[in-house]
Amino acid sequence: MRLGTLLLSGALLALPLAAEGHPRLPWELQPPLDWQPVPGNLSLADAADPNLVPSTGPATVRLSSDGTFQVRDPRGLIRLQAALPGRPLRAWRDGGVPLAAPSGDWSFPEDTPLRQGLGALGWCAEDFRPFLRGLLWVIEDGEAHLTVLHPATGRVVYLPLPPGRDLQLRFLRDRLEVLAGDVEKGAPRRWNLPWIGLLPRLAALGPKPGPAHTGTALAPFPKD
Repeated sequence: MRLGTLLLSGALLALPLAAEGHPRLPWELQPPLDWQPVPGNLSLADAADPNLVPSTGPATVRLSSDGTFQVRDPRGLIRLQAALPGRPLRAWRDGGVPLAAPSGDWSFPEDTPLRQGLGALGWCAEDFRPFLRGLLWVIEDGEAHLTVLHPATGRVVYLPLPPGRDLQLRFLRDRLEVLAGDVEKGAPRRWNLPWIGLLPRLAALGPKPGPAHTGTALAPFPKD
């Protein structure tokens, strides 16, 4: 009787997976972001900021046209190997530097602000974009997710995008803005989200927390 109950329980647990046909992928697990529609339209030609300067460094990223990417550390060891939800369509680096092609090989710094943790980010700064140094931002051809890669830590997050096609990004001083070239009739063409609103997602790009220190008989409550 106990064995039969165990087998039945296992079958019931397997039903959601069988109904969906496959395990849920990382980008399918992401809750939506609080994108806010912005009244009015803006020319997509105004999306680039000519004053932004790309960073450089010993870490390398190779993004293929099929959407697979690889991050190597300064020693040439693979730090991360993963994939986008689709094929790369548009890409930016750092705080909004547009890349000429959405696939290729690029160098990135190891000493990024985000690698020092969220405490190193100037959330009250007038211009937040310098604190985004060392990040790669990619819109895939499904235009449903924005993939953000942090080569210095080998970590990646997938940000759900607002509805629309021919999407462009504007990296503004205090917020990220999405511009849609094609939307359903009456739907907004502009959406934005303050950088502070991305705090929980950006936190996942930081360094992994180290294991907790355990106490000893002589020091039961370690300070570090």
